[in-house]
Amino acid sequence: MQLISNELSLYPLAETSQTAVVRFEQFLKTFKSARDKYGFNHITFQGNFSALEITTTQTFIEWLSHLTSPTLKNLILSLCKSPFTDELEQPELDSYFESTFKANVAKDLTTKEPFGLPIAFIKSMPVISFDAHPIWRNRKLNIEKTNNQSDENATVSVYNICLDTDLFSFEIDQWAENCMGSLIKDEELLIKFLGFQKFTSAFAESFMAQFLEWKENDMDTFRYLLLLMKDIELHPFTGGLGKTENLKYRGKEASKRITHGDRLSYCIVNDTVTFLACKGHYEFH
Repeated sequence: MQLISNELSLYPLAETSQTAVVRFEQFLKTFKSARDKYGFNHITFQGNFSALEITTTQTFIEWLSHLTSPTLKNLILSLCKSPFTDELEQPELDSYFESTFKANVAKDLTTKEPFGLPIAFIKSMPVISFDAHPIWRNRKLNIEKTNNQSDENATVSVYNICLDTDLFSFEIDQWAENCMGSLIKDEELLIKFLGFQKFTSAFAESFMAQFLEWKENDMDTFRYLLLLMKDIELHPFTGGLGKTENLKYRGKEASKRITHGDRLSYCIVNDTVTFLACKGHYEFH
C-alpha cells in the first residue's frame, strides 16, 4: 500500500541543500508513522520525479547525488516508487484524463498543475506533503476539478499528512474509517485497520477467505463487518453493535450479527481476539 506524494509541497523551494535535507528527514519521519499505523510501504512519485526541483538551484537527482549521508540517500531511494500511472486501473486513468485539476490552495507558491493531489483523490488515498510552508500542514487540501467534456466544475478535498502527529488526527482517522477498508487484502492490513489497544488479533484458518468474500461480493455488508470488528474492543460480550451475544456454555466466545443469517464469531483469551468466522450462523473454537 502506497502513499501518494504531493510534489507541490516542495514549494517554496529550499534555499539551501541543508534545508532540503531537513524537509526530507521530516518527510521520512512522517512516512514511518504512516507505515507503523497503517502499513504503507512506499511513496509514489510522478514519473519524472528525478527532474523535480528540490532547491532553487538543484533538481532531485542533482541534490541526491551530492548528499553526504549514504544512509539518507539509500532510504530515500528505497521508498520512492514511480510513476503514478503504473498504479492506475483503466477506469481511474479515464477519470484522470477526462478532467483538469488546479490546486488553488498553492496558487501563491507555484503555478504548476498538481499531479499527486488528483491521483490521491481518484484513488481515495492520502497524500504526504513536505513541511515547506504552513499551508501544507492542512489535513485536507482542496483542488478544483473541471470536466474537459463539459462546464462542470467542482471543489474536491484530499486527505493530507505532513507531520507525524497527523497520523493521530481526526481527519486521518476519518479517512481510515471511510476509505481504508477497501484496501485491506491480508491479515496485516486488517490488524492495522482495527488498531486495537487492549487486544491483539488472531484469525482462524478460514476467516480471511470469508472476510474477503464479503469484500468481493457485498461492499456495504463488508463495511458493516469492519465496524463490528472494531466494536469488539469496546463491547466484546454485551452491548454495542450487532446484538452482541456471549455464547452460553462457550466460555469466552461471542458473536455479533452481520445479517439475518450470518454472524461474526470470535473468542477472547488472554487479551487475544481470535476471529473464527464471518459467514453462517456460528463457528465454535
